[in-house]
Amino acid sequence: MKISPDIFEELGVRDADETALELKIAKKIRQVRKELKTDPYNLDKQTELATYYIDGGNYPEAVKLLKGVINKERQNPRAYKLLGTAYVMSEQEDEAILELNRARELSPDDPEIHFNLGGVYMLKDFYESAVDSFKAAIKLDPTDTFSYANLAAAYDMLKSYHDEVIVLKKVLMFSPEDKELRAALGTAYFNASLYDDALNTALCVVELDEKDPQAHCNLASCYSVLNMVDEAIETFKKASELDPEFSLPHTNLGSLYATMGRLESAIKEFKTATGLNRGDALAWYNLYNCYKEAGRMEESQEAYKAYDRLMNDMGTEKPEATGMATNPANIPGGVSQTGRLASGGSLDQDAGTEELNS
Repeated sequence: MKISPDIFEELGVRDADETALELKIAKKIRQVRKELKTDPYNLDKQTELATYYIDGGNYPEAVKLLKGVINKERQNPRAYKLLGTAYVMSEQEDEAILELNRARELSPDDPEIHFNLGGVYMLKDFYESAVDSFKAAIKLDPTDTFSYANLAAAYDMLKSYHDEVIVLKKVLMFSPEDKELRAALGTAYFNASLYDDALNTALCVVELDEKDPQAHCNLASCYSVLNMVDEAIETFKKASELDPEFSLPHTNLGSLYATMGRLESAIKEFKTATGLNRGDALAWYNLYNCYKEAGRMEESQEAYKAYDRLMNDMGTEKPEATGMATNPANIPGGVSQTGRLASGGSLDQDAGTEELNS
């Protein structure tokens, strides 16, 4: 069982498959509880019931059951692993780390324990520990693309971009057509100042999906840093055409115009960006600078006030102007989307132990 990041997101309209899955989980809970009435001390059945509680989102009951199992069987790695899972899904990361480490000590050759432990470390911003955990998972299962992707994410957070490049190149050997991973590789190249490689990768991503505005925006950023100004302007405009509500191409195009000394064009782009996204702090800051350089001091101060409010609200350091989005590819940050349940198997009576993709 690998923890899905979907548990930390509020779901919108629920589809029929989700409803059917909930019904299957409820059916299995009723079935196992019935079996436990005739065999109340069966620890395997109690553990099985806990997995279905986790799958159904009833984490307090799962925790209660698993603690009882562990009190009776202290050397049960599966119970510790599931208890850690229940804790992380209920956003109790410190408790999750404790239990998953106990599971790791008892079952060091279980790659999923290392993976989930790395995921919790990511949630706690313990990126070096996350790197160690994902490396351990990969050593045990060299074909696990999710561990590679999450290891790359950990390196990205540590700003170890050359290491991130190496890992992403490896994972792309398994999934060469994965647009998001290839876009992440382009961003890693860019952050590592390997701009020619970033450009070639960005071109590949656009080829994979010519309708993706973010891909065009990243390509334009590569053109920009390589002083291919005409190509950069054209590509930023293409990104805006593909998504007229997307503020980033306007912010980046404004930055390019500003470096060229085209202040009025830059101001126009930054105003468009802040109109589309009032929370675009970089656009407000650059707008402030452009107004100031143009001698429009009153407008400059208004732009700075908007920027300052955003920084205070976010409680973050003031950003430096960059040409590329921080994480356009949305690499999984510590957890991966596997579609597996805590039970590790299907809910169909005749399905044996096959994995269920929700």
